[in-house]
Amino acid sequence: MKLRYFLLVLFVISLPLTAQEKHEVNSEVKELSEFHDVVYQIWHTAWPEKNIQMLKDLLPDVEKSYAKVKDAKLPGILRDKKGKWDEGLKKFSASVAAYKDASGKDNAQALLDAAEKMHADYEGLVRIVKPVLKEVDAFHQELYMMYHYYSPNFEVEKIKTSATVLKTKMDEMMSAKLTKRLEPRQEKFDLARKELMDSVVKLNEVVAMSKDKKAITDAVDGMHTKYAELEKVFD
Repeated sequence: MKLRYFLLVLFVISLPLTAQEKHEVNSEVKELSEFHDVVYQIWHTAWPEKNIQMLKDLLPDVEKSYAKVKDAKLPGILRDKKGKWDEGLKKFSASVAAYKDASGKDNAQALLDAAEKMHADYEGLVRIVKPVLKEVDAFHQELYMMYHYYSPNFEVEKIKTSATVLKTKMDEMMSAKLTKRLEPRQEKFDLARKELMDSVVKLNEVVAMSKDKKAITDAVDGMHTKYAELEKVFD
């Protein structure tokens, strides 16, 4: 009896995690994060010290880590970025090949240049999957569930609840500050988030007054479009 009770409790506790894994709202690409271990050694030690032998010795780690990145699967929340990821991965693959080629030659500058290019292309991949702001990421996680699950299945109550959550997330985004590096894009960001806020308010108004499927799904689609425009500010 005690064993059955224990198994039941264990099953209930595991349910939220199972649902979270199913919907893949975490935007991290584990293999890309793991590659940071080797690129950190290259960029922060070997490259600035012009330690050519260390750059060559790190080649096996580069190839091993790259193979994992190449075969990595994007989580569901990044499905809209698949095209950018493939394009970035193509550049990264070419720079890894150039690094390998330079490692087999006695041209120190060529290897340093190849290491620099590989680091730049790695950072390019990171920027594709890493949210610009935690507030944008929090909004996107909820939007992902709304746009890809609740709206297509027209789950009205979930849409209403999600719309309220998105309004709260949007309030937080409106107070968010860009980093110094991104300050030149402040004006465009302010305009894009204001338009996104308007679309979130509109969705909440629609779901409060109507259960018309077209009106609600159109409002969801419009909000998703405004979010995509906000993301383009940082492309």
